[in-house]
Amino acid sequence: MAVREGRWDCEYCGSKGVLGRHKSCPVCTAVRPAGVKFYLPPESETIDDAELLGYAQIGPDWICEACTNSNAADVRICNHCQTPRSEHSKEQQTKRYNVGEAPKSGDMTFDEEPDLAAASLTAKPATGTPNLSGINQRYLFMGLGAIFFLCTAIFLFRSFSTSDITGTVQAFEWERQVEIEALQTFTEEDWSLPTEARLISQQEAIHHFDQVIIGYETKSREVSEQVQVGSETYVCGQRDLGNGFFEDEYCEDPVYETRYRTETYEEPIYENVPVFQTQYIYEIDRWEAVRTVEANGNNRSAEWPDLNLGNNEREGERTEQYTIIFRTSEGADEKVPYENYDEWRTFDEGDQVTLVYDGWGELREIQR
Repeated sequence: MAVREGRWDCEYCGSKGVLGRHKSCPVCTAVRPAGVKFYLPPESETIDDAELLGYAQIGPDWICEACTNSNAADVRICNHCQTPRSEHSKEQQTKRYNVGEAPKSGDMTFDEEPDLAAASLTAKPATGTPNLSGINQRYLFMGLGAIFFLCTAIFLFRSFSTSDITGTVQAFEWERQVEIEALQTFTEEDWSLPTEARLISQQEAIHHFDQVIIGYETKSREVSEQVQVGSETYVCGQRDLGNGFFEDEYCEDPVYETRYRTETYEEPIYENVPVFQTQYIYEIDRWEAVRTVEANGNNRSAEWPDLNLGNNEREGERTEQYTIIFRTSEGADEKVPYENYDEWRTFDEGDQVTLVYDGWGELREIQR
């Protein structure tokens, strides 16, 4: 274990860097106080002196209750006032530090007259010296906030504001379509036979393949493994021994080495084995859309087109679209689609309505 001598600062006369072995200040002779902070300067060297090493290992100093003098752990009577050590005598505190965290200097503060000149240099800027960067930043945020507020106000205004325009029914449009379906015969093949199908032929065919193990093959491969071959010791911290000395603490980490070896293993050999099922070829009839007939006009008398169904044909899906063209008081045409035929029929040419638009110019409502 490497041992280094620490230092301490005298709080009475201001002497700094007093050697840890000293129980009193060599300048003012004041005894080292209880709870003094020991520190380890970066240039501290390892102690080789056997006597100092022995002293460092005997334990933390104890504090005399009568005169507060620090005494070595192996001393039973205070070497300053001759008071015996009791079970209530306090010891200097020992501490453990991680590597690099041990204090490198003292932090004693000494009574001094305040330096008013230095204080004036570190005071806040005078009122007449504005912080321009802070002002510019404040104005920037204020400007961005104003732009955001303006955009939000415009959006809300356009979304909720409305305008009314008079419209007159100008024309009607309609369109109707009907799909025509024909019964057609299809030839298909599958692994099952639909109930409505007419069987043409069937055969046993390969449906899929199963992988089956038929044996094993012995093979070899190189494998690696981490093997511990030793350990390494390193300094992982320092311990304040409470008597002016510091001792290095050591930790051990295992050291590993990658080693390779050859191992054998059994690799399975697979064979694709076909699985047969019955495959059916059949005919089946289905209704399929073959054409669409439609009718359209620009009046209020919407009609369905004539279907003219042929043999094996039937009516399929029906679709319809209706439109009213309104002429606005501004001279523009507004085409409005309707899905409901009965609603579309309630309008007559020349009827006047109120067209309600939102702030974005989109038609929102038609008021009769």
